[in-house]
Amino acid sequence: MTVRPDSAAGRGTDPAAPGRRELNKARTREAIVGALRELVADLPAAEVTVEQVAERAGVSRRTFFNYFGGIPAVLSDVFAEHAAAMIAQLDPDVIGGDPVTALRGLVRTHGIPEDLLGWFVALNRHGADTDATILLERTVWADMAAWLRERLRAVLPEADPLFVATLASAVMSCFQATEEVWLKDLDTECPEPLPRGDVATFHDHLDRALGLLADGWRSPSS
Repeated sequence: MTVRPDSAAGRGTDPAAPGRRELNKARTREAIVGALRELVADLPAAEVTVEQVAERAGVSRRTFFNYFGGIPAVLSDVFAEHAAAMIAQLDPDVIGGDPVTALRGLVRTHGIPEDLLGWFVALNRHGADTDATILLERTVWADMAAWLRERLRAVLPEADPLFVATLASAVMSCFQATEEVWLKDLDTECPEPLPRGDVATFHDHLDRALGLLADGWRSPSS
């Protein structure tokens, strides 16, 4: 009997390789995220609806909700994906001993993904001072604080829960404050990729914010 090259006996399948279902799920998620990114280029993020994203992504409203609980959940997922890649590079012993310094060193060494900075710009391209936009931002950053709290609990299972909770909230507050200050002086109509100077300015602001956190927010002049 001749064995076909694509048969199970001949292809030597990799058990770690993702199956068709997993690949389809990944493609659907990417389509939803990409659709939202396209829409916020033309509309304030707070005005984008699930129906618009689903239509742009070529999926049903029901399919959208199989993946995300709403527009803020899409943003939180994108932010968390980037944050997870950064957290994975931290040594648990280092972050457990001096977490803010460890995070500051990580940012200095690896930087913040430019795709994430691009999202910050896109989400604020149409103004960030409306009630709906402010609520959206607060929801996403609160989700991120909760996400970081859970991730730190996994990395530091023996740590005081209050230590973990306050650390997660403080770190995400630094990111949120950095975003707000950075965007005030940024041309939100600037093309992507972002100019190198704007990327460097964000990192400078974030480094300073984490430094203030590490110093207990003591005034530099004190």
